Amino acid sequence: MSKLNGLLFYSLSTLIASATLTVTLSISDCIVHDRDLGFVYNLTNLSSSNDDIIIEYPTETIRMQLCSPLKKKCNNQDGYAICLIQNKTEKGIGRFPPQVNNDTGIIKFNYAGDVCLSSTNYTVDIVMKCDYDAKDNSGPELFPHRNGECKLFMVWKTAYACGPRTQTNCTVVYNNQHYDLSSLTRYSDNYVIHAGNDTSRKIVLNVCHSVIRQRGSICPAKTGACLDDPKKPNRYLSLGEVQNPLFYVNGSLRIEYQDGGVCSVPNIATPHIRTTITFTCHLSSSTTKSIPEYIGGQEQCHYQLIWYTAAACSVENLRDFSAKTAGKCVVTNPLTNFVYNLQSLMNKDFTVSSSDIEYKFRICESLTDNTCKAGTGACDSKHGASLGQANANLIWQQGGPYLKYTNGKACKQTGMHHYTVIGFFCGSEGSTNAPLLVEDHPCQTIIHWNTDLVCEKRIKCATDNDDEINLTPLIQSTKNYIVKVNDTEFHINICRPLVPSRGLTCTHGSAACKVSVTAQGEYTNETSLGFPENSPTLNKDLRTVLRYLGGSQCPDDPARSISSNFTFICDNNNQGLPVYKRFVDCTYVFEWNTSIACGAVMGAWTPPCAIKDGFLSHEYDLSLLHKDQPIHYVKSKQGKEYGISICGGEKYCNGSAVCHEKNGYGSLGSVIFDYSRDDIKLKYINGSKCNDNPYTSEVRFICNESIGIGTPKLLLESQCSAEFEWHTEVVCTRHANSQNAGNASSPSQEQSFPDTSKNVYSYVRTVVGVMLTMTVLLATLLYFRNPEARAHFRTWTNIFSFRRGAGRVQYCRVDTTEEARLLLDASDPTQCQTDSDDDLLHA
Repeated sequence: MSKLNGLLFYSLSTLIASATLTVTLSISDCIVHDRDLGFVYNLTNLSSSNDDIIIEYPTETIRMQLCSPLKKKCNNQDGYAICLIQNKTEKGIGRFPPQVNNDTGIIKFNYAGDVCLSSTNYTVDIVMKCDYDAKDNSGPELFPHRNGECKLFMVWKTAYACGPRTQTNCTVVYNNQHYDLSSLTRYSDNYVIHAGNDTSRKIVLNVCHSVIRQRGSICPAKTGACLDDPKKPNRYLSLGEVQNPLFYVNGSLRIEYQDGGVCSVPNIATPHIRTTITFTCHLSSSTTKSIPEYIGGQEQCHYQLIWYTAAACSVENLRDFSAKTAGKCVVTNPLTNFVYNLQSLMNKDFTVSSSDIEYKFRICESLTDNTCKAGTGACDSKHGASLGQANANLIWQQGGPYLKYTNGKACKQTGMHHYTVIGFFCGSEGSTNAPLLVEDHPCQTIIHWNTDLVCEKRIKCATDNDDEINLTPLIQSTKNYIVKVNDTEFHINICRPLVPSRGLTCTHGSAACKVSVTAQGEYTNETSLGFPENSPTLNKDLRTVLRYLGGSQCPDDPARSISSNFTFICDNNNQGLPVYKRFVDCTYVFEWNTSIACGAVMGAWTPPCAIKDGFLSHEYDLSLLHKDQPIHYVKSKQGKEYGISICGGEKYCNGSAVCHEKNGYGSLGSVIFDYSRDDIKLKYINGSKCNDNPYTSEVRFICNESIGIGTPKLLLESQCSAEFEWHTEVVCTRHANSQNAGNASSPSQEQSFPDTSKNVYSYVRTVVGVMLTMTVLLATLLYFRNPEARAHFRTWTNIFSFRRGAGRVQYCRVDTTEEARLLLDASDPTQCQTDSDDDLLHA
């Protein structure tokens, strides 16, 4: 266990052990009563009514239910809520029912299980932690623990563990300036600052939102700020409730929390404590690091705080600041302090075309030829017309910076002057690093450009758990997915901004966009469905979910922004495309059946030198790797040389495919086709002796059509192991020898799927017909008799388990006006799947 994991484990153990029972709770079908708040926590939605919840780890699996016995017996016995599976042996580590407590702000389920050691039984503590953003897309997380540990801990972040909350509007318009402090609101924790010189007394607060009730902040309901004084019997004192919205006065933004605890100071007219937070625009204080400061007022029962933050600057001020403080083609994001520098694009001419017109432009400087007048930054070469005068003022905005060239040619109809906007995106990995003409109207030209130069961050496109599902192969770099519903189109990318497309001018940096399509095929009413800010997560059914937030204004609730939600469902027989399901609670909901969500499956070695995918029957001839070069040599930075001979190890590498000098790095132990990571792994075990352990190695093959045979590269090495990566065309689908290779159907141009020629597998329709019979299954079981093979075989069998997303009946229901408009007359049956309930579409 790492030092960090050890520290976290100790902290959580201490937290639970030191908690004091303050509230008596009862449980019935996951209904938890909190008498202190007079509130009922309904955790029913966290239990699965059909299948047990499965949590998988490399060396163990946990099958569980929160508030009911397991659906499937544990070790052939009933009465358990939690079952631990290790080496195919089941142990009941938690019996039903649990004890449920509210230990100083934390709802905790405690389960007692069977004997662990001679004098100790298993116990499992599940701590429910409030997280409003998690909603129902969360699952329990097992805390790191040592092998053989008898006391296990889980944390479950969910909105269902949150008490009642109070919110207020966090935006205000003053003197035509727009202010928005919503980036300061916290939904799973609070801000904590010292209250004066006494470091034991702390002020706990939130912004435009009541304090998150949790350990260390058991504040009264509706409290926006409270005082935590551990020296007093009644530890938490309300410093004011969330009531009034953000307002602007005397040159600054303010939030006032009123009607707090009773003021005990004599001669104070106000009977209750209140708190005022003054927000001051400070462009050098990013939202991620700034915190408020207490400046006094306790003696008057009016706590005063001041907060210097860039979030307090108006949107217009932020944009002006980016323009005024920009260097030559350099600008800083005032909210995060990230520096965008596009100077490397200067001193070059670039062109984009529309019909027979060529547009020539430069970045942050004027063109040097005489086609257009002096100082022109963008030019219509055919007509010699200026489309805007150049400048080097790179301007910041959400999603990436942009340049705006103004004062071009006069527009005949409007009398205004032509302008050009060049927007820069952090596109997908592998995106074409070239500009694209998006719009060329009579008075404006819009150019979008994907470039790594503006990549402030790219989210990890994978779930953050041991059984990681990686959605990276679904990322588009050349064109977007398009889902059609009547006269509406959804343009979608995964984990990355939309690929720039002609005519598509949705909000800069959006990852999903809804557009209306006119009879002439033009896009109108473009609506952003959110930005790629968060990595995929697992929902309560342990399915992979990706959510985009912060889109356009929600038509059902103007105070909120639109979001979109994508649930990925394992389906080995389906190429998969996103399917629109419904619009509810300002969220567009999609489902996506795809084998990418299935993780890894086992393959097999076929003599003399081929590997075969056990599901799709694709066979790859690896002998091509050493046809012209029997041994591939790889040197480490320290000069250590490895020899790799995948097919001739017995002859060249002392019986191993990988060797160093006289040390063999193992014989083949397993072949793994990892769909979610788009690679094939050959794992070698039981090599020559290395101290008390054998040498081991791994070679990871990745399809690359443009590289030929390729060469291996060293990724990682330790004293007794080495890991290599090999980009090669040999494992690309077109080289596969398979009876199903030609049967995969191609998706439509509009609903495009990632280029299957770059994947290590092919999606086929007839896979069921060639899958496992009982004879093959028995043969496979015999093949995996050794422990290493069995461990990987368990991963293979999990494809059919609840963890991999069992198929469900899918319906389209008309829940809102927006959904009815999209689905009531849906003509494309692939966009709305039903199960003999077509009438639901016309409800």
